[in-house]
Amino acid sequence: MTSAADNSPPPARRSRELPAPPARWRRYLGENGIQRWVFYIPVVFFVLFFAAPMALTVVWSVFERTQFWMEPGFTLFAYDNFFTSARAENYLYSMLHAAAAVLISFVIGFPIAVFIRRRVTRAAQHRVILLFILPFMISELVRVFAMRPVLGRHGVVNSVLMDLGILSEPITAILYSPLGVIIGDVMSFLPFMIFAGFLALEAVQNYIFEVCDDLGAGRVRLFADIVLPLAAPGIFAGSVFIFVNSMGVALVPTLLGGPGAVNAGLIANQAIVALDFPLAMAISTIMIFTLVLLLYIGHRLFDLTKILEPIS
Repeated sequence: MTSAADNSPPPARRSRELPAPPARWRRYLGENGIQRWVFYIPVVFFVLFFAAPMALTVVWSVFERTQFWMEPGFTLFAYDNFFTSARAENYLYSMLHAAAAVLISFVIGFPIAVFIRRRVTRAAQHRVILLFILPFMISELVRVFAMRPVLGRHGVVNSVLMDLGILSEPITAILYSPLGVIIGDVMSFLPFMIFAGFLALEAVQNYIFEVCDDLGAGRVRLFADIVLPLAAPGIFAGSVFIFVNSMGVALVPTLLGGPGAVNAGLIANQAIVALDFPLAMAISTIMIFTLVLLLYIGHRLFDLTKILEPIS
């Protein structure tokens, strides 16, 4: 016979517990510690890959040029070379072309953002916005180069206008001209205006539009007095994106503007090719201060920190 002790269940195996980390590590690995370190990661990334390169660009702009590089020193020769040559005039022209691209992008892109926000169902709005993201899946080189057969003398635009009887001969001033550069900038950076306008309008509650409809406000009054002021921070943010890219991306004037077309990015690239690195850094510094000035003006006027804050 077996005893009662033989029928008893086997003793439970004692679980192996890991030793607790030291107190000094628990302070960093606890919930608050992890949150703090996660917050520091983007800060470190911003300092290393944005703030530090921008600061070095300003410092290098006053270095002295050597045959193949530059050496520490303090000289304003690069700035004098920029402002006393045709580069300064070309820089101003690139600002005017960028401003024209911003204006055209606003006229085309912001109504699209309003239409998506007001007329497209809530469930389908982000799907429609996705359609404007798809072109960015293709290389910018391919997108810009594909516009040459569209804007050329025998391109799609001239062919359609001539077939409709609007033109008797093709327009030669579209491609390889400032107009071609502006069109290329608009087609390349138009989605920025749509995204920024849509995000700004997404912060506007629906009942604001409903109240305006109940009060009988017309479309022009609704747009001028309600939509435009509430979306002003988003419009400005999109405008800055388009303005800076239109000035800095050298690919568009190279492919669509011809040999005489320049912008700030192309001027800096030409200085790098000529091994005049202090001049390239000076041009980049001027672009940085232009961007900072625009952001300061926009923040003073619209408070850019409230772009995505719900509006009541």
